[in-house]
Amino acid sequence: MVAAVERAAALQSVPNSEAVLQSPLDKRLYRRTALSNGLGVLLISDPEMGTALEQSADVAGEDSGAQGEDSDSEDDSGSDSDGSDEDDDDGDAPANGVKGPKQAAAKKAAAAMAVGVGSFCDPAELQGLSHYLEHMLFMGSEKFPDENDYDAFLASNGGASNAYTDLEVTNYQFDCEPKALGPALDRFAQFFLAPLVKADALEREVSAVNNEFAGVLQSDSCRMAQLRCHTAIEGHPFRGFSWGNRASLWDQPRAAGIPIRDRIVQYYRQQYSAERMSLVVLGGQPLDVLQGWVQDHFSAVPAGRGPRPVFSDAGPPFQGGRVYGMPAVKDSHSITVTFQLPSLQAAYAAKADEYLAHLVGHEGAGSLLSALKARGWATGLSAGVSDGGHERTSAAWLFDVHISLTDAGRAEAPGAGLACVALLFRFLALLRDAGPQEWVFKELRDIAEVKFRFAEEEDACEYVTRLAAELHMFAPAHALKGQWVYGQWDPALVTELLTQMTPQRARIDVQSKDYDAVSKQIKEMGEAEEGTEPWFDMPYTAAPLPAELLEEWAGATPEADMKLPARNEFLPSDFELVSGTADGATAPMNGSGSPSGTGRKPAVNAVALANGSHVQDTPSAFPEPPALVIDEGGLRLWAKTDAAFAVPRTVACMLLASPAGHDTPRAAALTHLIAKLLEDALCETAYQAEVAGLNFEVSPEGTAGLALRLDGFSHRLPALASAVFRALAELKVQEAAFVRVREALARRYRNSNMRPEGAATYARLFALRAAMFHVDAVLPHVESVTAADVQEHLGVLLGTTHLEALLHGNVTAAGAAAVARGARDALGGTRLPAAERPCDRAVLIPVGSTLYREGPKNPEEDGNVCELYLQCGSDSAATRALVDLLEQVAGEPAYDTLRTKQQLGYSVHAGTRLTHGALAFCVVVASSTHGPAELEARIEAFLSSFAATLEAMAPNAFEKHRGSLLAAKLQKDHALAEEADRHWDAIFNRRYNFSARAEEVAELRTLPHSTLLQWYRQTVAPGGAERRKLCIHIAGRSKLEQITQQPAGDVHVVEGLAAWKSQADCKLFDPPTGSLPPLCPAS
Repeated sequence: MVAAVERAAALQSVPNSEAVLQSPLDKRLYRRTALSNGLGVLLISDPEMGTALEQSADVAGEDSGAQGEDSDSEDDSGSDSDGSDEDDDDGDAPANGVKGPKQAAAKKAAAAMAVGVGSFCDPAELQGLSHYLEHMLFMGSEKFPDENDYDAFLASNGGASNAYTDLEVTNYQFDCEPKALGPALDRFAQFFLAPLVKADALEREVSAVNNEFAGVLQSDSCRMAQLRCHTAIEGHPFRGFSWGNRASLWDQPRAAGIPIRDRIVQYYRQQYSAERMSLVVLGGQPLDVLQGWVQDHFSAVPAGRGPRPVFSDAGPPFQGGRVYGMPAVKDSHSITVTFQLPSLQAAYAAKADEYLAHLVGHEGAGSLLSALKARGWATGLSAGVSDGGHERTSAAWLFDVHISLTDAGRAEAPGAGLACVALLFRFLALLRDAGPQEWVFKELRDIAEVKFRFAEEEDACEYVTRLAAELHMFAPAHALKGQWVYGQWDPALVTELLTQMTPQRARIDVQSKDYDAVSKQIKEMGEAEEGTEPWFDMPYTAAPLPAELLEEWAGATPEADMKLPARNEFLPSDFELVSGTADGATAPMNGSGSPSGTGRKPAVNAVALANGSHVQDTPSAFPEPPALVIDEGGLRLWAKTDAAFAVPRTVACMLLASPAGHDTPRAAALTHLIAKLLEDALCETAYQAEVAGLNFEVSPEGTAGLALRLDGFSHRLPALASAVFRALAELKVQEAAFVRVREALARRYRNSNMRPEGAATYARLFALRAAMFHVDAVLPHVESVTAADVQEHLGVLLGTTHLEALLHGNVTAAGAAAVARGARDALGGTRLPAAERPCDRAVLIPVGSTLYREGPKNPEEDGNVCELYLQCGSDSAATRALVDLLEQVAGEPAYDTLRTKQQLGYSVHAGTRLTHGALAFCVVVASSTHGPAELEARIEAFLSSFAATLEAMAPNAFEKHRGSLLAAKLQKDHALAEEADRHWDAIFNRRYNFSARAEEVAELRTLPHSTLLQWYRQTVAPGGAERRKLCIHIAGRSKLEQITQQPAGDVHVVEGLAAWKSQADCKLFDPPTGSLPPLCPAS
């Protein structure tokens, strides 16, 4: 097989040039080079960022106001809350009108260093050492000894940092405002030159590593990943514990007399070598300047340890022909079949694994998934070699087929989900019989070429992080394009891979809530063994698959309902742009969608508002808003023809609002089932569309209604929209599909809020949203309603509906109107007036302190969370400026105090929250060692002490933070979808305040330090006269006593949130009262 990969690699045509191939839309400049010490470098100069740098220097000079990190209002719910979403916007764009001076859009500079060493190199007596070292490099250097210097510098310059450790790479990254890139690189380089590895930080950082591991103890995916490592072949590098924890990195080594700091330093000096590193730097400076900085700061990185370690001689990590059963934390059943392939990295251009992943993971008619669904055995399937570090190593590539099972699929003979595996081998037999299909490869190649050709800009830090990790994987010319390169069609390699995908070489993992039943079925196969994975303390059962079963699967033949997919009807072929405007200008809507005046009453332009003047500008930081082109009974349409991004894509956001959709918990259950049944009915269509670059989503949004989103290449988007609304209107609830879909949805409700952080956020959202029903109230109705109930509810829902939509992108007003009216007509007309749509409102937290407490949903969960929420008032430019500026100045100190110094937990967040028009400042700490009451006390102590910190803040420090936040608010959208999402948020929430972000910028420019301090003391600091505090405690199993203890001070303890928010004296925020702009009809 290795010879086949080498032959395939030689077959591919790979350019010898060092010139980097880039998308035609990408205007950045690239240079691939290497330093004298062997360190590989990719330099990226962004001319747009460079222009902004020049303008900034002209206006303010080098030392005025940092720029950078976006401090958008956000809510990391992560709670599977099913319709409990919260608005997370950062304001919106201006109305058309009188022009002001150009507001330069801010961008971030960024850099990443990928070190070609990871957990595969961990010594057996210090498992997790690579991860531990990653943490220690942040703890100061000889040149910058303060362990908080790096993060504090970045935070004060609008940036942030992060890192991750994988099996064969450790990746460090940061972003910052462009003017700070030079000194940021100086600090960053010290990680690889002279880190201190401070002795007094060792135990603190091992606690951080331990807290990180404790946070995944109840994660099903992490538990399965570690079992695979634990049961790998003895002596294989895969057989390890890559997370590390206090036991593996502190207690056991100390007991064995191992000098921990000495071993860390020794490992660093042995493994961190320049020729094993790849650096990517993105800035606004010219390439020569960037190269000079890199040479100055990184040329002294030590070298000489040789190339990065390669583990190809280790071979496959698992013994084939075996099955492993393990318990699931969540209510779920899944089976994963893993085929062990040699590394295909050298043959990356052949894309043979992606060809097979496409066919095995296909969801269209005749697919494996369709066959599984038809038998009622599965609800979902994925296939392929994932991008994770465990699946793509130099030792092996792991091709996983993951199937989400129904109860019937788990139980079907011979049990343990193995009936589904039999179908998998029948499908593989179909692929072998049919032989490699060049037309399939060409379809994948064509869409990959289109996606790369029209690739939009990524987040700067994510971009450099990805490129640094991939730099050694591809030919120099393919540094950017490697993922999308399809070389010569190689049917021989496809055939060879299929010969490797046999039962005898496969590993099977079954994860189930019904572990006892699975374990029993595995034991019945004979020669079974039981064990316990030591780090997660998880039982498992393993056995060799019976010879007769392996023989049966090896001789499998295709089923009658299996076939190769049809040719994809959604592949785009028309990429013409409907707007002729270029270079970032915006095309306002008129009837035809061409650039023109709108006929709307001029308003003060938000750019001018932000600057205090009314002269000519080219809006870039504040793009034009969408136009209201239809406003009639049952239908409201907003549209914008894009010219800024110049891509043939469109985003369509639609909301079907009905009073019947969410008026009772039963109605909420029925509406959610309709959404899931629609997804199921469209599965085959939506998959083909997704392959072709078109995405479709549908979700219930509580009282707001049923939200639908389509985005992707504009050519075939109207066809997909037509299919979606036709399917909704013609939906027939078949019993078999209903049973399968209901089981999956009920399981999702039962699994919601299992993570403590998600549970805390969900509790806070449930407290704040007046009309929200708890998932526990909806679940019984999901479980009890019938197919007939859903069919009846669909008729009621569609009979009392209002449709509001936004189409933004490569679409004219007339084209947008055709899509919207086509949707309305497909539904038989939408009749509900806009004024009669239901509206949720936020609860006004009373002055004082309100506390809600609960234990974990998972009885084995030992994590604790305190979410301290301080409501600050209605959303307005002035209040938002205050809350966002507080996040800017307090976010990093909160993290440094509560996480780095006090080691309360690995997860610490402080920032803005926006819920149905209510603004707040929120601090969240998750911990496996401290209970929620102690976490609250520590947060309050920080907030109390920060008042003095804020008062003592020097004027230049305050101005630096102000400049950083201003740059965040001026940051340009990276992609069309980002801008569309901001516009849709203003529409969805009925505020229609498209100029909110510019209004906040205007407030920020004049906001004095004294005002922030006075507001902080009144609203945020403990004891403030206007302080409205809601605190959520989630206690883990070892801290359960804290949810019954009497809290100190004058605290109102809420026993039940539903009763609390429905009491007569509960006050609500006013409903949204945004005013509509004048109508701009489509012709």
